[in-house]
Amino acid sequence: MNENVKISNGVKKLLLFISFIAGYLIMSLELLGFRLLAPYFGNSIYVWGSLVGLILAALSAGYYFGGWLIEKWPQVRAVTGLFGVVAIFLLFTLFFYQPILKYLAQWDIISGSLAATFLIFGVPMIALAAVSPVVIKILAEQEKTGRSAGLVYAWATLGSLLGTFLTAFVLIPYFGSRLTLYNCFFLVLIVLAILFLVHGHKNLLVIGLFFFISLFGLRSAVLPANVIFETESAYNQIRLIDTKNLILLTLNSQRYNLLQSVYVKEGTLFNLSLIDLFNVGPAIAPVKNLLILGMAGGASVRQFQQFFPEARIDAVEIDPKIIDIAKERFGVKENENLKIFEADARPFLAKSQKKYDMVEVDLFQGGPYAPFYTLTQEFFKSIFSHLTDEGLLMMNIYAPRGQEILAPALATINSVFPSVFTIPINDNFVVLATKSETDLEAVKNKIEAAQKNFSSDLILPTNYASDLIEKYQPDKKTPVFTDDWAPIELLTYRMLKGLKL
Repeated sequence: MNENVKISNGVKKLLLFISFIAGYLIMSLELLGFRLLAPYFGNSIYVWGSLVGLILAALSAGYYFGGWLIEKWPQVRAVTGLFGVVAIFLLFTLFFYQPILKYLAQWDIISGSLAATFLIFGVPMIALAAVSPVVIKILAEQEKTGRSAGLVYAWATLGSLLGTFLTAFVLIPYFGSRLTLYNCFFLVLIVLAILFLVHGHKNLLVIGLFFFISLFGLRSAVLPANVIFETESAYNQIRLIDTKNLILLTLNSQRYNLLQSVYVKEGTLFNLSLIDLFNVGPAIAPVKNLLILGMAGGASVRQFQQFFPEARIDAVEIDPKIIDIAKERFGVKENENLKIFEADARPFLAKSQKKYDMVEVDLFQGGPYAPFYTLTQEFFKSIFSHLTDEGLLMMNIYAPRGQEILAPALATINSVFPSVFTIPINDNFVVLATKSETDLEAVKNKIEAAQKNFSSDLILPTNYASDLIEKYQPDKKTPVFTDDWAPIELLTYRMLKGLKL
């Protein structure tokens, strides 16, 4: 259709609909990009920054390219060409995004996520961004340019709103990343089919061929033989891995092979793991009421239920799908002594008035990343206010090398709690903080005295803790994290840089 031919009202509506779809696709793909990259590069602000920054650059290039294109080829067919390019690249992505990301995961987090964003989303974003200036130019031949630009950007923005809400609240949580990507590709095919019909192409063989090929890319990715379950939620990409006697729960990052929870098919103890050390808490002070922030699969819940059956437990987990896994696959059952709350840790503490003898915190959300607001002074003050007079905090901190995260985290805890102790285990540190001043020898004596009444299964972790526990010595030069200043992502990046995977 030539620009000199008067555009009918139907074609005008079609062009505005196409602008709407282009806006939808831009935001849907941007949100999807973060979910695709997270298992390989983590979910830090650096990945977000790389993704958003490069996409903005692609959009800027696309707007310029669209203005150039419509001057060289002033026809509605230019829109068809742009969507054709998007279709080709999304089809390529549907088949090959996982091998690309697996390869680039070997790179540095920043350079790898930048390269991944460019390879997977660069060209489609440029083509989609070019749609708006092309449509504006076509419509401006029939009416005022300002009105045309306003209409196009209004409809494109409405499409972006729908793409944001539908992708974030429906598509990814309920259908997963691959089906969300396919949804984008299918919308592109619909636009192409309509444009082909407008051009008079009755034979839609090309669209049919694209659709047929895409069905092979739609198939679920082949999982490793030991992965027995995989799903996505609004918060996480979730995997269950079967390793003979254990079922392992992992979240998000496949880069660091870190676990969030473990289910033992027979027995309970895990041959001295991080989770076992949380049982040391009741040796320091009696625990009748326990709060667990970050229940995950419920490994710690099950241990407390076995070894301290009289304890009343409130377990908090933000992800409803993980709660379902804990109940259906890991044997966690609510009863009069166990209440499970679907909530974020900070809001839960803000709303609760209950006091606890011990608060257990393990909020690393897949790999080495913890929400910054769960390592700040304000967070620990909130925990302090929820503890009984003899109450204590036990927390896991992942620190595989150096003191980047560990030192300021300990300083932050010590700015609220008078006595702080650490127990190293593998790449983690279990932190124990008491509400009253306590010396190291007193802690060891309490552990030794409690062993007389403990199950024999707890002798190994309590001996281990007694041998390796150390009292934190404050250093005034070490900074303290606050809600206003907590560069967790920066310090995590420095900590992980050069770490062998």
